[in-house]
Amino acid sequence: MAGGQERILRGRIRSVQATKKITRAMELIAASRIVKAQQRVIAAVPYSERITEVVKDLAASGAGNDSPFLKSRDQIRTTCYVSITADRGLCGGYNSGVMRAVEGEIKADVLASKDYLVVPIGRKSEG
Repeated sequence: MAGGQERILRGRIRSVQATKKITRAMELIAASRIVKAQQRVIAAVPYSERITEVVKDLAASGAGNDSPFLKSRDQIRTTCYVSITADRGLCGGYNSGVMRAVEGEIKADVLASKDYLVVPIGRKSEG
């Protein structure tokens, strides 16, 4: 192999190895962020359960039964999908998974000729 080609290949190998190190560091950062987010979700479970209990108690007591939010409906005219994604990357396939799930639900609504509304939260779902 000519000396010039060997030098070019060594440079490419070093470049790939450097990119690999950077990617690994980014993965570690993302993993630690996911763990922290999961801990926050677990910490919020008691609050979520308590809110659910309060709403159930209100609905069962009959107080405020005139509210349109507590009445059951025979027909749902419009479905609202809230798409919550990240503002930045580094979260693996989460963003694409959310978008894929929302798109699947929308396709089902389109096939059933139902109206839908999408509320995007996060920069990745707004694009």
